[in-house]
Amino acid sequence: MTKWTTNRRLLFFLSIGILQTFLSLNLSHTFAEDAATTRLEDTSFDTDSKRDLNMDTAVADEISTEAIWFGFGEEVTIATRRETQISKAPGIVTVITDEEIKNLGYRTFAEILRTVPGFEILKKADFGDVVPAVRGLESANKVRVMLNGHFINNPLRGGAFGNFDDFPVESIKRIEIIRGPGSAMYGENAFTAVINIITKDAKDIDGVKVSSGYGSFDTYDENIVFGKTLGKVSVSGMVHYRQSDGFDGIVESDNQTRIDNALSSFGFSRVSQAPGRVEDGRQEYDLNLKAVYKDIYFEGWYSNRNREPFIGPQYALNDESDVESNYVFGEAGYRKTFEERLTLKPRVYYDQFDHNTYIESFSEGVTLPLDTDGDGNYDKLNTYPDGFIGNGKVIQKIVGTEIPFDYELFDGNVITLGLEYRLINQTNVRFSSNFNPATLEPLDSIQDFSDTYPYLKEATRRIWSVYLQDTWDITDTVNLTLGARHDQYSDFGGATSPRSGLTWAFMKDASLKLLYGEAFRAPSFMEMFSTNQPAIQGNEDLDPETIRTYELGLNYKFNKYVTSSVNYFFNDVKDLIVLRTVESAQNTSRYENFGDARIQGVEMETKVDITKGNYVFMNYTFQSPEDDDGDKLPFVAKHKGNFGVNVHYWKYINTNLSTFVSGPRSREEGDTRDDLPAYTLLNLSVIGKEFFKTVEVYGTVYNLLDKDYSDPGPTSIPEDLPRPGRTFFVGLSYQF
Repeated sequence: MTKWTTNRRLLFFLSIGILQTFLSLNLSHTFAEDAATTRLEDTSFDTDSKRDLNMDTAVADEISTEAIWFGFGEEVTIATRRETQISKAPGIVTVITDEEIKNLGYRTFAEILRTVPGFEILKKADFGDVVPAVRGLESANKVRVMLNGHFINNPLRGGAFGNFDDFPVESIKRIEIIRGPGSAMYGENAFTAVINIITKDAKDIDGVKVSSGYGSFDTYDENIVFGKTLGKVSVSGMVHYRQSDGFDGIVESDNQTRIDNALSSFGFSRVSQAPGRVEDGRQEYDLNLKAVYKDIYFEGWYSNRNREPFIGPQYALNDESDVESNYVFGEAGYRKTFEERLTLKPRVYYDQFDHNTYIESFSEGVTLPLDTDGDGNYDKLNTYPDGFIGNGKVIQKIVGTEIPFDYELFDGNVITLGLEYRLINQTNVRFSSNFNPATLEPLDSIQDFSDTYPYLKEATRRIWSVYLQDTWDITDTVNLTLGARHDQYSDFGGATSPRSGLTWAFMKDASLKLLYGEAFRAPSFMEMFSTNQPAIQGNEDLDPETIRTYELGLNYKFNKYVTSSVNYFFNDVKDLIVLRTVESAQNTSRYENFGDARIQGVEMETKVDITKGNYVFMNYTFQSPEDDDGDKLPFVAKHKGNFGVNVHYWKYINTNLSTFVSGPRSREEGDTRDDLPAYTLLNLSVIGKEFFKTVEVYGTVYNLLDKDYSDPGPTSIPEDLPRPGRTFFVGLSYQF
């Protein structure tokens, strides 16, 4: 691509941002004129009555509008661990309400994230995970995800999206998101973003809501959300079931195809399943229960997931793999305020992650060339009649406690102090295969090597943490937040994460934020403790990835109809953990701290509420991610954005049209293929409601224009990873 073309595209996207601001200003002016004209034309009341009525109506409209859409004065807890107005929160915060989620028509948590500035969603080829890329970095394990404040990232690989990418939307009350570092409050994995999924409680439901739906690829989705208050006890929760055959996209050529081509001249048969469909089916169960009695609460969660790995860890199509995970947690806590100044919120919790991964890495009858002496040359051929099969099982158990205090030192000044301890135990490691892990010699059957060649080491990680934060309303318009957290790990050492934030309401309905924060991403158990694997070695000497982020945010509420914001960020990333080829064994890779990155970007957002239920939203993100050599980081687009219109023209019908636009995405170093082209996805959602009691009928068409696009795949998948064309989902709900 020529420099002229690049500059032209940059100018085009900057023009979009200017157009957003121009539109906001003009709509603001138009709405103000219309309101003034209406007041002048109304002569049916006397002047005083008319003035009082107009004031009451204006106040009521303003409160209604803000509560439904803008949230300019809305309070969030994610930024400081206590309720803080968004305009004062020391972070770039996004709040997505249940009403917005329902109108968009998205069915899973990961789909919703695509609408957030700075976020993009990618499909992974190896185990089929759906993961976000945030502010220029692929961030599966760099985003801290919480469910009602409970940390749900998996210690094995560090991310939460394997278990929660398709968290059901019916039970979500709101999603709070910080774009930027959050380790000063939350510790590990709060690297590029922090997300808190807040579910509906008893007062939000007050009964039972049942929903059922069907969609493309024989997808069935059944959900029950319930909640009730009985005296001093309130109980709420959900039961969810989903089954799907999964996307049936075709892969024309895979890694097995390459091996077949190399061996065909020696008389070996072709065994690749390509061209063939990806394996993307899944079945899952979710249970959630919350109970509150006075100041005491309990929450429990259980999920079971069986899913296919899309393509598989060796990027060869197969039809016998299964990835099963079970996750359970229980948390009990207490919240009490003493003399209106001291608030105590202790809690204890237990988590358990069970993994059972059965992988057929290559098809039946595969012949693999092997380098047995590690000199980079293949010197042996092994044939595996039943394929190349491995079955790994492991359990991670977590026990923890946290004691946070909030103390109001004086009016407008609150000090937060917290102590936390976590014990993570990786145990019950089991491994069996139809090959000898040491020599790769084929075996007649699958044999147990758990005692001799476990694929992970059993390990224990202890984490002691302390954090301190001071939030101070210096004046009515200036707020300062200072904080720091130290986490001490038993296996790799300590990490200290400071933060500072200054918010200034420099004029009516406008605020400026100056933010600085540091964060870290702890090495996962897979990265540190992998062993006895033919392709991957762990590294117990890894250091955590670190990031320093500088942010400048400007938010302006033009009137009760229009709000706009623009944010600038700069990320300085150190010690990225990557897989690197081992010099002494060219077929083996090892996790290493290798490489730094610098990412800067601009996020712009405008929301327009025309009348109640009729609104427009738009956002645009520009980001420039580079490594320490000045090369572009892979898999993320420089330009992306969203545009949406919600129309509630009749009380029985709501229609939402939303568009996601992504610019070209770059390749990994050494990948000579052209960048992935830009693409646009258009979604249409329709809801029918209030026509019969509490029945709602809804339907969504995704990728309405049937756009052909792909997610980036490894070089062994030359045509990249196919993504779905036009699909649909329809459903019905009823509240008792």
